[in-house]
Amino acid sequence: MTEERTSSGPAPEEMEELQEAIEAHLEAGALATAAAQLEDLHAHDVAELVSELKVAGAQALLGALPIDTVAEIIEHLEVDEAAELTGLIDVDRMAKVLDRAPPDVAADILRHVDWSVASQVLARMEGRRTVGDLLLYPDEAAGGLMTPEVAGLREDLSVGMALSTLRGAETPRERMRQLFAIDNVGRLTGVLELSDLVFAGPDKRVRDVMSTDPISVETGTDQEVCAQLMTRYDLLELPVVDVDGRLVGAIAVDDLVDVARDEATEDMFRMFGMGGAGGVLDPLGDSLRSRLPWLVLNLGTVLLAAFVLNLFNDTIERATIIAAFIPVVLGQAGIAGTQTLTLIVRAIALGDISQRDTMRLLRHEMVVAVVQGVVVALLLGLIVLAWQQDLTLGLVVAGAMLINLAVAAGGGVLVPLGMRTARIDPAASSAVVVTTLTDVLGLLVYLGLATAFLTQFHGN
Repeated sequence: MTEERTSSGPAPEEMEELQEAIEAHLEAGALATAAAQLEDLHAHDVAELVSELKVAGAQALLGALPIDTVAEIIEHLEVDEAAELTGLIDVDRMAKVLDRAPPDVAADILRHVDWSVASQVLARMEGRRTVGDLLLYPDEAAGGLMTPEVAGLREDLSVGMALSTLRGAETPRERMRQLFAIDNVGRLTGVLELSDLVFAGPDKRVRDVMSTDPISVETGTDQEVCAQLMTRYDLLELPVVDVDGRLVGAIAVDDLVDVARDEATEDMFRMFGMGGAGGVLDPLGDSLRSRLPWLVLNLGTVLLAAFVLNLFNDTIERATIIAAFIPVVLGQAGIAGTQTLTLIVRAIALGDISQRDTMRLLRHEMVVAVVQGVVVALLLGLIVLAWQQDLTLGLVVAGAMLINLAVAAGGGVLVPLGMRTARIDPAASSAVVVTTLTDVLGLLVYLGLATAFLTQFHGN
């Protein structure tokens, strides 16, 4: 197996055929044959194949592969999957595998393994001190994401001495794309790149070529804040410091790719009332726990809309055509509200807006709502007029549409910002609140206008 490949890797059809062949070898007990078929594959491709195997088969295959190979594979597996596959193999072998994996990967896996097993593995690891220090930090904090394998150079070193230090360092080469300058007690003082040293005169000092005032985070900083900082300042690596400002590690940009994806997925699920988790093949119990409570909550909001509808029962009975346009008025407002809500929640997640932007956002979205409302209401009014030859009904439907689009815009801005002010995750079922708002107020506006003009309707 190799980490460097000049080809584009196996085609999907080849991967499927290889998957079937490996499964057949595993069923026949031919572990050596199955392992041999993986020798020329990239670790990422092997991880993809392993993740598709049954747990027993995957564990057997990992047990037949060399330790260095297994260490490469687990870097490309989801953490919980890697923990499941390595957590039941021999403790001594697991310790050797994790010793060869990056410390942050080893710590992530041990966090997801039963502590009775994890403690035994950690005790047998050569790098137990480094990995053990990482385990002290929460999984979703900067300390839990960072790797301690960073290139820290004393700021008073000459450029020549700094280059010699890097040549003799055990830090992996891929971790040398971003270098960090520290003072004599280890406090972070600057950042620089390898090219800054290569092209500098040998008589210069590290402090002469570094950039001062580096962007950094403390070990307890939430992973979402880390992702925002790296995106905003276009960082390759984000240095992590302790409470005294001493450099303790760094987070690489590729370490935050999964974080950004998971945060976006979690926010999307929460916004639509799915509890922040959900997969198409999740266990039945997990799926029910994440979805059912929100359906029950939504049932209450629907019943509230039904109660409002019942208040105008006499109006609907006397002019049944009114009911035909209820889904139109509510549906358009629901879509408009969700559009605004999605933009606001995304902006909050990226740190693009703050509470002081509320009025500016509200004015902007109201202008958009009015322009859209005029266009949509005019089209709808003309359609109603042509269909029913009833000018009054057209005006009522168009007016209700315009007002409800404005309500939707206001709700899309104020609901998530209000949730954040109340220290509630803005993505936590905001869509349910906004939909309820547009449904209830939309019914009140539309049926209220219809009732006011009922005499004119009835006369036609």
